[in-house]
Amino acid sequence: MLEAEVKLALDDAAARALRARLAALGATPHGSHAQADTYFAHPQRDFRATDEALRLRSEGGALRVTYKGPKLDPPRKTREEIEFPLGTDHATATALLERLGFRPAAVVRKHRDELLLPGAFPVTVAIDTVDGLGTFCEIEVAADDVAQGRARLEEVLQHLGLGGVAPIAESYLELLAARTR
Repeated sequence: MLEAEVKLALDDAAARALRARLAALGATPHGSHAQADTYFAHPQRDFRATDEALRLRSEGGALRVTYKGPKLDPPRKTREEIEFPLGTDHATATALLERLGFRPAAVVRKHRDELLLPGAFPVTVAIDTVDGLGTFCEIEVAADDVAQGRARLEEVLQHLGLGGVAPIAESYLELLAARTR
């Protein structure tokens, strides 16, 4: 199973309009939380060159470790994702990764409001306020392959009235890195 995702930049008016549209469509809140994502550099390959990511996500005191494979269908962010819970001890998790040769590369901090959109297949819509970047919408669906992911994302974008908004292929980490160059 693949995670198919699309990211869109939103100004304040677009964010308000999206929230209103989601409410009108019966989207149910699935959580509102602060997240801090610590990204790690691999000891022997450049994740920027291979388009991969390894992160520790801290959310509400709990940790998740996530590996993201290369994007398969830019500007959509369809990719393999392996994720699992890791407990609550960020310092120990970081120490373990460092002993294996990984090094913290950057931290992305955001506030995320997640909503579940009713429909024929599961859809998660996240409205993120990212420190140093602004407001974004991420729409995520599960798919068996790239074509199915692309079709499902396009259907949801049209349903939300966002079909004409250009997607952003870069991750928040890439966007922040480009801003500091």
